[in-house]
Parts: sequence; structure tokens; C-alpha cells
Amino acid sequence: MRLRTIALVAGALGIVVLAAGLVADAYRPERTVTPDVAVDSTVVVIEPEVMALAPEGRVGVSGSGAIEAHIARPVDAKAWLGDVSATYVTGLSDWESLTTRSADRVVASPSPTASPSASPSASPSPSPSPSAEAEAADGPEFEEPAFMTASRDHWRETWRGTDRISVRTIDVPAGLPLIVTSTTGAPLTQADLQIDRDVNDGWINPLIWWGAVLTAVGLVALVFFIVDLRPVQARIEESMARLRRRRAAGAPPSPNSRRSRRSVSAGQAGADDSGAPEGDDDQTDTDDTDDHDEQERS
Repeated sequence: MRLRTIALVAGALGIVVLAAGLVADAYRPERTVTPDVAVDSTVVVIEPEVMALAPEGRVGVSGSGAIEAHIARPVDAKAWLGDVSATYVTGLSDWESLTTRSADRVVASPSPTASPSASPSASPSPSPSPSAEAEAADGPEFEEPAFMTASRDHWRETWRGTDRISVRTIDVPAGLPLIVTSTTGAPLTQADLQIDRDVNDGWINPLIWWGAVLTAVGLVALVFFIVDLRPVQARIEESMARLRRRRAAGAPPSPNSRRSRRSVSAGQAGADDSGAPEGDDDQTDTDDTDDHDEQERS
């Protein structure tokens, strides 16, 4: 009875442990996350500190058309980016979002110079011709990027893709920024970073297994508690007793046991009984011989 009660308590505890393990498994954090951010510029710069957050991950940038990714020495990259409007990916705000900052292109304004006083003129200043306005309206949809005409000697390595480019952070040397450009002039739309993180979830699976085992033990004890198995147990014990008696009957008795002594006594009594009839037979044969001799003499 005490063992059955312990098993029932273990089963109730197993249900609680199993439920806790299943809930923890449902809310188990992902080992790989991909935070992203929306961008709107033809150049996106991934800072070295950002790539250091994912030493075995990937950095990706999406856009429209042909996309290139470059790495260069920080000095060369800074000099090249001085003439370009770019979006800098600077860090990680949470496991779902990246942080950015924008840097506009620096345009040097011409220094003012003293101009001679203009003489009065009776002729009016000419107005801009409509043909020039028409040419400006028919210009390209996107401004031609400055880097299209710049030198490419400072790039240490270049990757190319269409609509999206993805670079492993392990392929970018430490301390170097990754500069992603849209060669068509269309703005890039999104930057993301794939991060593999360590999750402390090694206790969840053992919790589920232990809960399942304890629950099974409790269920078995509950079945034995509800169903009366004493008649079945009595029949099993009877069968086992009969089987033991049959085996004991066929096996030789152990020395100095009661059964061995009974066997020895029975053997001696049988020997005594078998000797008596043999003596009677000899006496009968002798009497028959005497009777025969007496008949011959007469």
C-alpha cells in the first residue's frame, strides 16, 4: 500500500514536471535570429562592430537590380565615403532590429567673390529657354551615383549580386567596414544580420523525459489502485507453487534433507520385504521334495 501511494505521488509530480517542460519547449528561444532594418539610400555601410556581433553569421542587403559589396582599408573607405550619401548600420537594438544613422554627401559651397558693379542695361535679362526645362524633365529617374565614376583600386575584395547580396562575416577581415552599393542608382531597401547565439536550453529535454517517466509510473499505480487484481495475483501464485512442486518432485533430493532420509528408509524397508518371500520359497521347495520321497518309499 505504501509503495502504491508513493507511485501515485510520483505520478502527480511527473504531470507537473512534464507540463513545465512542454511550456518551456514552446517558449524556447531561437538559436538563429535575423534582425533587420529598412534603409533608403544607394550606399549602405555595415560597421565592423556590427559584424563582430555575428562572427559566424551573414550580413545581407536587399534592393532592386545589381548590387555590389566591397571592403577596403578604413582610411580608403572614409575618403571614398566623404563624397557619398550613405546609411550606416551601427548596432543592435534588440534581437529583431538594427540601428542606423544617415550621413549626407558633403558639397563644398563656392567662396563668395567681389564682382564689379554692373552697369545699367536697358535690355531685360533673358529667360531660360523651354528646351532646357524639357531636357531636365526627361533626365534619368535616379541620380547617377558618384562611385560609378570613381576609382576602384582601393577595394580589397568585391562581391556582386542581383536584388540581394549576402556576405559571410568570416570573409570580412576584422576592423574593415563592408560597403554595399546599388550600381543602378536605385535605393537599397533593407539590411539584415544573421546571428547564431547561445541558448541555455539544455535542461528542457531532460525535464520532459523525467516528467514523462514519472507520469507513466503514476498511471500504472492508478490502474492497480482502481482495478482489483487480487484474484489474478492468487492464481499466479498458485500456478507458481504447483510449478515449484513439480520441479521439486523431478529433481534428486539434496543430501541430509528430510526427503533424502525418507528415501533411504523406504529403500531399506523394501530390501527387507524382498528377502522374506525368497526364504518361504526355499522352504516350500524342501517340503515338496520330502513329500515326493515318501511317496516313492511307499
